[in-house]
Amino acid sequence: MNFGDTDYQLAAYAAALRVLTQYSEIEGQDIHHELFRERDPGDKSAFEKVIDRAVEIASDHLVPAGLNKHYWKSLTASERLYLKGIELEKHMEARSGAYQELAKGFGVRDYNFLFAKTKANAVRFKTGSEFKRSHLGGNDFSGSLIRNILFAIHETVKSEDAREGLKWFHAEIDNYWHHRKLIIEILNYLSNSIHIPHMPHWEKDADAALRLAGAVENDHGGRM
Repeated sequence: MNFGDTDYQLAAYAAALRVLTQYSEIEGQDIHHELFRERDPGDKSAFEKVIDRAVEIASDHLVPAGLNKHYWKSLTASERLYLKGIELEKHMEARSGAYQELAKGFGVRDYNFLFAKTKANAVRFKTGSEFKRSHLGGNDFSGSLIRNILFAIHETVKSEDAREGLKWFHAEIDNYWHHRKLIIEILNYLSNSIHIPHMPHWEKDADAALRLAGAVENDHGGRM
């Protein structure tokens, strides 16, 4: 039997829940009451946080093929979700349920804007060129390093010049030089989406990612 990443995330969730429910109370708090009582949106009990932490630990090990584990740990939950979504697509996984479980495993609630398609059995995330300027800047994914990388890819595709993407990095990414190796790592990962028969929409963006990775690697003091 083959297990996918979402299976491991759900297993971590189930294991944490099973351990907690073996006890009637912990530190004077009734387990059943705390887990199932009504609460305001976003308000989590200490036990729910334990479960979330178990899933988070499991997610630390779900590194996409071709990405360095060291860099994976530095990404936010929404960034991880996006990169794992690209990996799902590479494996020809297009069921909405698979993406929903992945998002649940990473603890990401607001992610519908990532989708390019939501039709049953045709689900996938957007490329940089499909995002264009939407959801650029702000909190969480919109202001993340990966979102800026996707826009730089879009700029490279649009202008057919990697220097345009490089200009975006210099202008918009705080501590660019500190993040430079991570940027190269992510660009190389995204470039691996090239020449995949069922992912023709990635062809131009993946090629741009490869060229942009080279530009960043050869960037010495911003001389373009």
